[in-house]
Amino acid sequence: MSKIMILLPNGYEEIEALTVVDFCRRAGIEVDMVSITNNLETKGDHDIIIKADKLLEDVNIGNYDGVVTPGGYPGTMMLKDNSNVLELLKMFFDEKKLVASICASPLVLKAAGVSEHIEGTIFPGLEDQMNFKKFKKEPVVVYKNVITSRGPATATLFAYSIIEYLAGKEMADKIKEETLADYIIK
Repeated sequence: MSKIMILLPNGYEEIEALTVVDFCRRAGIEVDMVSITNNLETKGDHDIIIKADKLLEDVNIGNYDGVVTPGGYPGTMMLKDNSNVLELLKMFFDEKKLVASICASPLVLKAAGVSEHIEGTIFPGLEDQMNFKKFKKEPVVVYKNVITSRGPATATLFAYSIIEYLAGKEMADKIKEETLADYIIK
């Protein structure tokens, strides 16, 4: 089964991070929550403390099939200002591994030199800061090995798209059914 990491700075959007972790783990995808700070304890944008599984400096990146960046503006700026994160995203993109960014965090894809090569989406109001090959005003955009999404309310759709990309449509449909997606997605 696939293995991904989700990068946790301080100030990330908790819904976007934990929905991906929860739904992907339900699908049998191994997910490591990786702190980009010097501490396993991370603090979300709404003061929720989450203990990461690993520090970025302790990760063997060759063991991963994908990387996810949650949004939250303070967290996005922390990700964007971290050269190790930018190198990681660019490397995964170039190696055609999954790169998934939600909310404001596609700004990190721009800083990594990725967004100009993809079709994508971002949190409303930040479109003019992006240089996508093509911007799409959709809840989730899957373009080659990159998945982008708009924000907290699209986190479930984002997670389902990650599952479908890594584990197939059948598994994504199974998780949708288990999490009652048919009640909200028509």
